[in-house]
Amino acid sequence: MSERRPPLQRPKARLPFEEKPFGGAVQRGALFLYSVLTVGLSGVALYMALVVGHPLTSGFVAGPAIGALWFALRLFMIWGSRR
Repeated sequence: MSERRPPLQRPKARLPFEEKPFGGAVQRGALFLYSVLTVGLSGVALYMALVVGHPLTSGFVAGPAIGALWFALRLFMIWGSRR
């Protein structure tokens, strides 16, 4: 005897959720965080170079300056991706 197969069930339709559940809040938060880090690290590099008197090639100046450049690049990339 052949067995009876249950009828195939249709997949349930997806509910209409947003792709980004937080909207632009995460992107705005990243913009704020990267801009604060860029300004802060730039300030640290300038302070170490001008007030403390470390040479520009010192790690105390070059490290924060490179970090500020990196965060500025990330900030530029986020601003460029906004539509």
